[in-house]
Amino acid sequence: PGGNTVTTAEHAIAMMMALTRNIPRGTQSMKEGRWDKKLLQGREVRNKTMGVIGFGNIGSISASLAKGLKMKVIVYDPYISRDHIEEEGYEFVTLDELYAQADYITIHVPKMDATIDLLDAEAFSKMKDGVMVVNCARGGIVNEDALLEAIKSGKVAGAALDVFAVEPPGEHPLLELD
Repeated sequence: PGGNTVTTAEHAIAMMMALTRNIPRGTQSMKEGRWDKKLLQGREVRNKTMGVIGFGNIGSISASLAKGLKMKVIVYDPYISRDHIEEEGYEFVTLDELYAQADYITIHVPKMDATIDLLDAEAFSKMKDGVMVVNCARGGIVNEDALLEAIKSGKVAGAALDVFAVEPPGEHPLLELD
């Protein structure tokens, strides 16, 4: 425990940045002999809102890194007190408030009954249009079918996942998307 805490937090931020700046898509298009520079401009994270679900060791480090990128950080964690989160310099919000406000949502919770399918169709419907989702926690916390539909509809602008409900994912419809 704790051995990969910093590594995982840094990885979540790296995934967010790769997603935001279209790095994988740009690399692939260049390898295919294209120069799609205008199609790959991406976004900036500065002054965007990151919603952190889970403020344990990894979530709190991810929040700190996002703060260093000049992001506004909001936090939801039902097990950590509002006072502690606010003492650390972050805004405590409800899960619904996080969904409504966040430009980015990053997940840092264990997989247990209460977190399986935490991000499902209902959750996606409450999110801001164009939200980006990062899951480096556990597969099964994000309902992959609901995520697929949310991406196809444009509700979710992109997702960076390094975990799946079934691993390795094999042929998976999410892998057919950019």
